[in-house]
Amino acid sequence: MQEQNMNTSGKSTFWIIGVVVVALLVALVFFLKAGQEESRSITQNTEQVLVIPEVEIESTVADTQDKNLDFASQLPLYDDQGLQFESSGPLPELAKSDAEFTQDILTLSAQLKPGLFKQQVIRKSVFSINDISQGMRPPVKRLRELSFTQPFSVHQVGDKMYMSQASYRRYDQLAQAVNAIDKQMAVALYQKYLPLLQQVFQQLSYPENYQVLDIIKSATAKILEAPVITGKIEVIRPSVRYKFANPKLEKLTAVDKQMLRMGPENTRLIQDKLRELVQALIESEKE
Repeated sequence: MQEQNMNTSGKSTFWIIGVVVVALLVALVFFLKAGQEESRSITQNTEQVLVIPEVEIESTVADTQDKNLDFASQLPLYDDQGLQFESSGPLPELAKSDAEFTQDILTLSAQLKPGLFKQQVIRKSVFSINDISQGMRPPVKRLRELSFTQPFSVHQVGDKMYMSQASYRRYDQLAQAVNAIDKQMAVALYQKYLPLLQQVFQQLSYPENYQVLDIIKSATAKILEAPVITGKIEVIRPSVRYKFANPKLEKLTAVDKQMLRMGPENTRLIQDKLRELVQALIESEKE
């Protein structure tokens, strides 16, 4: 059996999967290695519609899929009449919000720091959440400032290659950091920065009945739909980049495939925490 490291693109580029929590509080930000598909940019001058597609996967993950889809189907549209914003002082202007926003995020967990943007944090986070809500990978240009030094690796058995446990372990620390987030603190930070999140959201050309929490819930649903596979996942390397050997897995969305690269344990941990955080946000609307 051989262990192989992969660095297929020279200077690697990386992207966020969990930016969802960023609009919850931009707290669940994950570095995931760029996948096989080309980056797709947000179209800002046309009206957008949130779509939650059904993903067909093998029966080994059907139970998890059904559970997550049931949750997604129950998410109501956002209504801001119940939210109370809590802040110790006036909010900074959007263009000057990076320092305070980053400091507040790190109160949830200092281990989240590697996953945060360095500049225009709120703007880039909302745009990335919007990408994820559409099942897309955020553009490489936006994520270029993020780095991820540990390479994707595979292990070889005979003439076949499989994703390695070492690759999954790259995400253990961030998964644990997200799992430790206190949901009430997360809700409080979301409520505090919602006016700034809404400023950015208005640039996305959604119909008037859509609000920030709608793309958060849609992005969360995309992550909850991601399959959890406990067995070995075979990969092939027909050219420079690796692909999933199973055609059904290769046809999954960019978000689904990136979640697979995190491994089943980390995926479940993230999905469970996201479900808890979104439910806390929905409950906060009623208060």
